[in-house]
Amino acid sequence: MISTENLKFIAINLLYLTTFGLASLRKWQAGGVPDHFREQFGESWLEILPGDLALPYYTIAVVESLIVVLFVISLFRMEWKQSASKKFLTYGLILSLFTFVILAYGLRLSGQFQATANAFFYFGCTLIALLITESSVDKIDS
Repeated sequence: MISTENLKFIAINLLYLTTFGLASLRKWQAGGVPDHFREQFGESWLEILPGDLALPYYTIAVVESLIVVLFVISLFRMEWKQSASKKFLTYGLILSLFTFVILAYGLRLSGQFQATANAFFYFGCTLIALLITESSVDKIDS
């Protein structure tokens, strides 16, 4: 039987797989840097980077895809089990934190202050998920 302890880690995995899986998929299906991204950052310092705005756009796409890979590995390694190591789950959550920082910076840079506040919310929720994960690992180690 699956315990509630296990279910919470399954839910965390599925939430981040959905969040970053759909986001990265849309970026890869866009067929290049979309016009809305160019409009949002075309007047910022990001457009002077090598490759124009492709570098920041595809950096985000690659990082989001890597997060998906980490959570998929976590599921297949059955890190959702109470007694299992949570190595890939932890790495996925930590990389998610940095991704939300990058996204918040871009939103702030482009003057989208309400969306920036949402990024802070996502960061905070991810931090809570990370604390829950790490406290579970501490219980296993002791």
